[in-house]
Amino acid sequence: MLTISSLKSTKGVDAAELIQEALGSGPWQMEFNEEGEIKAVLWSDIFRRMIGYRSEKDFPNELNSFFDLLHQEDREKVISLYWNSIKDYTGQTNYDIEYRLCTRNRGYRWFHAAGAVARRNDGSPISIVGYFVDIDEKKKTEDSLREAHQAISEQLRILKSLANMYYSMHLIDLKTNSFEEYASSAALEPLLADKKQGAIKLMKHTMENVVLPEYVNNATKFTDLTTIARRMKGLKSLSSEFVGIHVGWFIASFITIDTDQEGYPSVLLFTTQVIDESKKREEILFIRSMTDDMTGFYNRRAYEDELKYYRENKLDSDLVFISMDINRLKHVNDNLGHAAGDEVIRGFAEIIRLIRDKYDLEGKIYRIGGDEFAIIGKIDPEQYTKAKNDFDNMTAKWKGYKNNTISVSCGIAFNSQNNFTNIDDMAKYADKMMYLDKNSFYERMNIERRN
Repeated sequence: MLTISSLKSTKGVDAAELIQEALGSGPWQMEFNEEGEIKAVLWSDIFRRMIGYRSEKDFPNELNSFFDLLHQEDREKVISLYWNSIKDYTGQTNYDIEYRLCTRNRGYRWFHAAGAVARRNDGSPISIVGYFVDIDEKKKTEDSLREAHQAISEQLRILKSLANMYYSMHLIDLKTNSFEEYASSAALEPLLADKKQGAIKLMKHTMENVVLPEYVNNATKFTDLTTIARRMKGLKSLSSEFVGIHVGWFIASFITIDTDQEGYPSVLLFTTQVIDESKKREEILFIRSMTDDMTGFYNRRAYEDELKYYRENKLDSDLVFISMDINRLKHVNDNLGHAAGDEVIRGFAEIIRLIRDKYDLEGKIYRIGGDEFAIIGKIDPEQYTKAKNDFDNMTAKWKGYKNNTISVSCGIAFNSQNNFTNIDDMAKYADKMMYLDKNSFYERMNIERRN
């Protein structure tokens, strides 16, 4: 059985340090007196090397050695969170943060740091032990707030603290087909109980039982220990994301700890980390970036993306394009105020939703301007006529608190009737029909077009 103690290098470096070096993880520690004042600071040599320093002489064991290197935009939040975590005698404030730090030889880089505070009975801090991980490459390549990969040993307090961040963590020896557990969810224990089967079979069995069916094939290929050495030759790490049955999205990572004489990985650290909340935040941010706040419809950016898709793909024979414009919205804004104009827009949006739900219409609704809307979807002419009649009746009956009327001009382009060659021609035709409807409205109302 492979153990951490068996991973000593020929130079006598501790295996925990090898793991930290491989992952770019640097430990640090501070001690406090009974008044909560710092009495000692210890920056590890690994920590110093990560930011380009060699010794205590050029990077002293002082808190300001670190604070002075923080990016101006991150400095206040990092210092504030650090002291809040120390001074919170309830122990509920965690020091866990990402920031930019000016390294000595590579400029500003992104790092992830976290620390655990040991406290006396009265809650006063005794010490804080933490780790520091370089996540710059991940930040730049993914342009998002993803957490970096770390590996640890339960034999050391700092590595044990780091292990708690993972859903599972195992050290795998490919030569002996064995593994050692450093952190694991209780849900995984029954799947990993029979270690006599060996790491290869247990890995496959586990993936088949914890990953959603649609992800199982990719997950078993990614975690195939019979091919991982070949796939990871020359690589420090390899990661992929899947959806678990019980935990949602998680990221699985292999990290090279040791290699054979030919450069193939022989010892790997395998970690899984739940990122479901991060995925949800990304999804929310994406939805917000594509949504109009007032109506909840798709916005102009989403509309342009949809047009781009149809410019690159063949139009469906039953595709329709509907162009809609709220009549005299500027007149309402100028004479009754923008609050009244907003009320009209929201009233229009609510009516459109009711019609969409009533007729189970298939399509996307876009707000492409202040009073301009477009619908790209599918509806047959007969169904459209019924839906349009209902829409006109509902707008005619609508009354608000600040304004009592909604009038909307509409134009529609049926690909089934006109056989358009591209989406832009459909949009132009729908706009043309909409403006004919708008002109008719102004003629009926005996209003000059500019009003």
